Amino acid sequence: MRLKPFLYALVVLSSSAYASTTDSLRDFTDLQGEWTCHGVFPASGKTIDSTVRFAFDLDGKALVKHHDDTSSPALYHALEAWGFDARNQRYNATILDSFGGARLFSSAGWKDDRLVWASAPDVKPAQRFTYVREGHEGLRIDWEVARDGAFAIGDTLHCSRRGTAQ
Repeated sequence: MRLKPFLYALVVLSSSAYASTTDSLRDFTDLQGEWTCHGVFPASGKTIDSTVRFAFDLDGKALVKHHDDTSSPALYHALEAWGFDARNQRYNATILDSFGGARLFSSAGWKDDRLVWASAPDVKPAQRFTYVREGHEGLRIDWEVARDGAFAIGDTLHCSRRGTAQ
């Protein structure tokens, strides 16, 4: 019966696809945990404080990020889900926020300690988030918005693992 080899091949392919998806998120392992962030809005000079938490979910196939502003007016809160799109060989992120927004982003992954999330074409104005590793205990997050044909930094956060000095 030829069906058994086909089913066996399907199981092997499914298993290897699962393994590669899980392995593809390995580069995000060092983000797990809680972070305390301090930052600035360069245009106004106002400061901002936030907490960020990263945890794996879906048996390692998704990284979930919670972002909560903690300083006044503390209006921004977001829930993000990051995953790997094996078919398109890129990472995708969905960001739901306290303003009622749902934004889609994609990334090629970490390059030289930088992770750049670019917004989908339907996000207007265009946006991007750049994560920069600052040693094992530090992380910078820049949020940029397209203005007049170029990206301008909306805010910059410098984050340290909860319990470590900034």
